[in-house]
Amino acid sequence: MTTERLQELFDNQRTAFLADGPASAEVRIDRIDRLKAMLLDGGDRLTAAIRDDYGTRPESLSLIADVVSGLGEMTYLQKNLASWMRPQRPQPLARLVGVTMETHAVPLGVVGVIAPWNFPLQLLVQPAAAALAAGNRVLLRPSSALPRMCAVLAELAPQYFAPEELVVVTKETASGSEFAALPFDHLFFTGSTETGRKIQRAAADNLTPVTLELGGKNPAVVARTADVRRAADRIGAARMVNSGQTCLSPDYAFVPEEAADVFVEALLEGWCKRYPVVSGNEQYVSIIDDDAYQRIMGLLDDARAKGATVRSAGDESADPVRRQIPPTVVTGVTDAMAISREEIFGPVLAVHTYGAVDEVIDHLAPRPSPLGAYWYGDDDAAFRRFFARTRSGSVNRNDFGLVNAMHHLPFGGVGRSGMGNYHGKFGFDTFSHLRPIAAQPTPLSLASIIATPHSRRLAKGIARYADQQRKAVAKRLRG
Repeated sequence: MTTERLQELFDNQRTAFLADGPASAEVRIDRIDRLKAMLLDGGDRLTAAIRDDYGTRPESLSLIADVVSGLGEMTYLQKNLASWMRPQRPQPLARLVGVTMETHAVPLGVVGVIAPWNFPLQLLVQPAAAALAAGNRVLLRPSSALPRMCAVLAELAPQYFAPEELVVVTKETASGSEFAALPFDHLFFTGSTETGRKIQRAAADNLTPVTLELGGKNPAVVARTADVRRAADRIGAARMVNSGQTCLSPDYAFVPEEAADVFVEALLEGWCKRYPVVSGNEQYVSIIDDDAYQRIMGLLDDARAKGATVRSAGDESADPVRRQIPPTVVTGVTDAMAISREEIFGPVLAVHTYGAVDEVIDHLAPRPSPLGAYWYGDDDAAFRRFFARTRSGSVNRNDFGLVNAMHHLPFGGVGRSGMGNYHGKFGFDTFSHLRPIAAQPTPLSLASIIATPHSRRLAKGIARYADQQRKAVAKRLRG
């Protein structure tokens, strides 16, 4: 029955989309307003539910990161979508000979959005807003790891949207794999690389295009031009966003050999000042579940057993009941340790030392591309060399998550960290099909030129053109 219900929800949206045609700008703006209202009106209930699902997560964090963070981008979409919807007419001079060309950004149809548990509302509603701006109908699949939040969201959505516009699908209706197997016109997923593989396999049977926002081991490089203590404080704070359970968190830092001790001490001092008490601290985010807690502790045990130095801020040990792990720095990391290969996704930072920037580049270049890379220091030749010779979804200089916060920039991964992008106009484009129209009203016909039989005169003309092009290419190759 749940599978039948899922198919019914999808079919209703597809039928409504085909019957109504592309939504007007006014309708799209209204839908985004209702999405905002759903978040804001239900904010207290949603943030309380997220807190209870985590065990410990301050409601202020959820308010900032999950409820408020996307409002500016939604307003930006509303202000600009009408202009983005207008037909574009390239090569206007072609009209002088009677040829007309235009492109239309048309909605794809029915879009599916699957969100993770770490920022469970932000990563659900931001792509949803872009899909609505592009004129689509949307099915949302929040993370099953937060059942309380899912229940609140499923109760709120029908108060603001008809199910033919937007509907929330929880695990009671369908599993994530069942959801991904629907014949969506586009499927958007944020989460782990391993789950991303499964999502793409499920979508492949329907040739559903996918946008995958994944993660990876994000590096942070402290250049010799940086203020080491300031860099340590900022990297330390960035690592502790959501207790490190963030796809954009710096996973490991590269520090000049001569500055390593200063960096580590400044890092620990900053953490102690920020979190004088961890266990029972309502401002300290819990690890999401026991499996994740044990995985992180296992990485630390493995590193320690293989010779790394593991230091925690303060004198506290990890609390397995509250699933709270003190901020921890690991030095002396080698490739034999699991922590050098696995994304940590917790309040732990590995620190490497380097002599020359090329050592950092040589370490990073052959490894899977992360979602983000960080550079603390000047925009100089060393930074530009680092940018040119490494790959990542984005590069942020001197602060955390800048690209993610700016809706004028595309946000997305590359390689193992994902495919496709969104935010602002880039999100509108992701959920649109750029459909062209070309017209040629003159007696000249392209079909009559291509179709055989070809006259001797036409054949000679084409051969002459090909020979001219061959000579031009050969001249350029000779330099």
